[in-house]
Amino acid sequence: MNNNLIIIENGQLDIYMLDDRLLWEMGRPTKGNNPDIKLYSSTVSRRHGAFQNMDGIWFYLDYNGKNGTVYNNKQIKAGLNGRIRPIMLKNGDVFIFGARQEAAKSCKPVWAVFSTNSYSARWRVEDTKEMMQLKLKDGDSVTQIDQPEKGTMVETDHGIAIYMGDVTYLVGDTKLICNNTKEEK
Repeated sequence: MNNNLIIIENGQLDIYMLDDRLLWEMGRPTKGNNPDIKLYSSTVSRRHGAFQNMDGIWFYLDYNGKNGTVYNNKQIKAGLNGRIRPIMLKNGDVFIFGARQEAAKSCKPVWAVFSTNSYSARWRVEDTKEMMQLKLKDGDSVTQIDQPEKGTMVETDHGIAIYMGDVTYLVGDTKLICNNTKEEK
């Protein structure tokens, strides 16, 4: 299986092949703190969380940092007495690091997705500034999303599209086929 973490921070896309090790510490690097997954946003804690493989299953462990983590549109909360609650991961799980749920779409947090698919093709970046509709084609299949929100991810049979507002990241055979802008409405 190919377990990957796809991270978008400040317009840069990075992919971490999680199966290369059992534990990946994540956070903001500082003197004396050198995490495996380095996130540079000032809203991310130095020790923000970790991705860990336990008996062949991947989990996310949130260290309850000041600005928090949103997981699949829900704020991660600490367990009983502030304990860390492992979250079992599945393909397509979306994270927003360094943001509370209500601010996740408006500020500049770090966006990530856990994926069990890997693609040998390079990621492409398409300009989607002021788009009112995201229309994607994969083979004969067309997927349409009206008024997509920043962080919308569409996984097709042969690729992924990640809409981040001004740009959309694409990989595989998925293609952007429509460019409805506010002016065209």
